[in-house]
Amino acid sequence: MITLRHPDDITLKTLEAVAYEGQPLALDHALLDTVRRSHEAMRAALANGERVYSINTGAGFLAARDLSESEQTSHQRNLLLGRAVGSPPFLSTEEVRTLLVVRLVNFLSGYSGVRPELCRFVVDRLNDEFTPAVPRTGIGASGEVIPLSHTFQTFLGVGSVVNADGTIQDAASALEERGVTPYEPAPKEGIALLAGSPGTVAISIARLRAAATLSKQLLFSAACAIHAVRAPLSVYGEHIERLGNDDVLSDVLSRLRDLLRGSTAKQSSLQAPVSFRVAPQVITHVERTISRFAADIERSLGAVTDSPAFVDGRFVSTGGFHEVELAAGMDMCATALIRAAELSAQRIHRMLDSRFSGLPDQLTSLPGPQAGLILVHKRAVGVVNELRRLAAPASIGLADTSLGQEDAMTFAFEAAEKSRRVESLVRDVISCELLVARQAWALRGEEVPEGLRSVAQSVMDAVDPVNEDRPLGPDITRLIEMLERGEFAMMVEVGDRHG
Repeated sequence: MITLRHPDDITLKTLEAVAYEGQPLALDHALLDTVRRSHEAMRAALANGERVYSINTGAGFLAARDLSESEQTSHQRNLLLGRAVGSPPFLSTEEVRTLLVVRLVNFLSGYSGVRPELCRFVVDRLNDEFTPAVPRTGIGASGEVIPLSHTFQTFLGVGSVVNADGTIQDAASALEERGVTPYEPAPKEGIALLAGSPGTVAISIARLRAAATLSKQLLFSAACAIHAVRAPLSVYGEHIERLGNDDVLSDVLSRLRDLLRGSTAKQSSLQAPVSFRVAPQVITHVERTISRFAADIERSLGAVTDSPAFVDGRFVSTGGFHEVELAAGMDMCATALIRAAELSAQRIHRMLDSRFSGLPDQLTSLPGPQAGLILVHKRAVGVVNELRRLAAPASIGLADTSLGQEDAMTFAFEAAEKSRRVESLVRDVISCELLVARQAWALRGEEVPEGLRSVAQSVMDAVDPVNEDRPLGPDITRLIEMLERGEFAMMVEVGDRHG
């Protein structure tokens, strides 16, 4: 059980414990008292007759229209209904749980002006595994009104939730099964549920986790290729750390040397192709990009993204919902991974060339009648072509919406969707590199070096040597599935500071 006594108690580590590991959450009574006092002060400020956006006025282009008392009562509820225009595919359970935690932390700051009852409702839904069906595509709004309306209309018994088995259930029956009465939002609570950027934080954390795993797998794959061609090892030595003036590069080089422990190089080769020699620098770029992204996420956990926010007794319009740093961070991580995948595809081609490997061309045991693994490289080339087209940032390109009232958006959800595709394609290229390296090991007839042995054994167990032509698609698919499960990363501890 994790008990929150202050909003700052939620760090990236504790958030992941709740959202990804399912640890239950509790709120300290003193913290809820602070939330209650803020809500009471907010109600008192409203009683003075101040015009406040989307509390006693309309929203968006209709913000100039004042609402009657009866309209104000229904408006907070309606905010969560008419904006729910999304559809599948939905965010993962972990992403939705992260969204709920981040929204809760914002409420606990006191700047949202919500009631303690709403905070408790969010915690209870986390603890009873209530998972709203939240769309992950088609989010062309300045904030997150589309995904957040889908998320929080379920509290009212409207919309759909996703069960643990993946089936869809209407929210009303899901609440009824839990013995829960649908929530009725108080003044400002509808706009508090709808405003902000908790979804961007949630999808950013998911993409951070995926990128951190891929970075380790890319390093392992590079080590396999380096050993496969018996590339000179001096370029990865400790002296390179002194020349680099870079702590992250030093970490990468140290781990790479561990993986290559026991490997030998060709005595006749002074230099391997550049794609082998600069592998540490490219992985370092991936690692540093991930680190910067992680720092932005940590910062965002404590940021108040409400608009309006209730600060020092008054309502303040903000731009906090515009989490452009995280949207751009997803773009940057995707681009860094694409660079690494390009390098991987280059190494694949070098491994298939006898001039570099010292092995038969195309890594076939019977040149001429057999194709060997040359088509594996062609697959990688096709995958990299798509990756290059995905290198354009999704977070660039504004549009006018709400009749001109909303004219700037981050496209964070679109950046996340692009990143998901990039991650999938990078796994494809890694699988091709591992398959080719495995064949080189078999043709060379040498034992895998000590540093690689424990991890590489799972590659050799999954893929048989190609002694004669056979369909290799199933082998690549098998390796992709292993990468999706996070295999080959356990022994490569570069990037552990990101989780």
